[in-house]
Amino acid sequence: MRKKFISIVVVLLTILVTLTGCGQKKDKDTLIMGFVPLIDGDKLVDSVKPLSEILSEAIGKKVEVFTATNYVGVIEAMGSSKVDFGIIPPFAYVLANKESGAQVILKALNKHGASFYRSEFVVRKDSNIFSLNDLKGKRVAFVDPSSSSGYLYPGAYLKKNGIDIDKDIKVIYSGGHDKSIQLLLNGDVDLIAVFEGARNKYKKEFKNVLDDTRIFGYSENIPYISVTVRGDMDEKTKEEIKIGLLKGLNSEKSKEITSKLFSIYGFEEADDSDFDSIRTTAKLMDIDLEK
Repeated sequence: MRKKFISIVVVLLTILVTLTGCGQKKDKDTLIMGFVPLIDGDKLVDSVKPLSEILSEAIGKKVEVFTATNYVGVIEAMGSSKVDFGIIPPFAYVLANKESGAQVILKALNKHGASFYRSEFVVRKDSNIFSLNDLKGKRVAFVDPSSSSGYLYPGAYLKKNGIDIDKDIKVIYSGGHDKSIQLLLNGDVDLIAVFEGARNKYKKEFKNVLDDTRIFGYSENIPYISVTVRGDMDEKTKEEIKIGLLKGLNSEKSKEITSKLFSIYGFEEADDSDFDSIRTTAKLMDIDLEK
């Protein structure tokens, strides 16, 4: 009980500290744009500053950046109207929608113009895993229980195909896509689930990753990053922001920034139903969005 109490206090303090930077009363003509730490938080503020300047011009209002230590901070800040819109992962959008009625307005596009991506299952090249039946008793590395591409979708894929992830395999959480690759190359696990293209992204860090591993399969499509506005925003303001963001985020200068930082190559309009697969996947993986 004491450990549980301490954990709750730590979480609350984390959220409080997270929100401290957003606690000042904002100017009515200033919009606050929230980010989760898709890259290193310290670097993120400086890296997205040019993007906020582009969006300020496109929307016609000053846009300031708020970053959180985790996605909970952005969700809470949007729920208390301290953040006006956020560029957040799909699972975070579904939670924000559930918690405070936040609404998605845009979805990101990859370099192929698609608004989704996949997880890929990777094994070592000399592995004897060639079918799902070969997985039983094997060590499988997921990234984190809250990761869409590193756990939820690949876990759901395995469950749909008859693998009981609690009984048939030994699950290890690595804490990062790069860390999963390291575990696989070291021979500490037999299979990993990472985002599609992770081997190429980390080939400089792991020079033998392409030669020593092979792709075993892919998950179902995962919705890409969203742009989400707070739930109490009036329709007129929401529409102004959407039009401004479509113009600003799809400019060549913005694409140059977002492609380098987040592998995002533009945005298009989105609605809530685009994220229904997150809800069905969460249900399959026994994640209760009510809590």
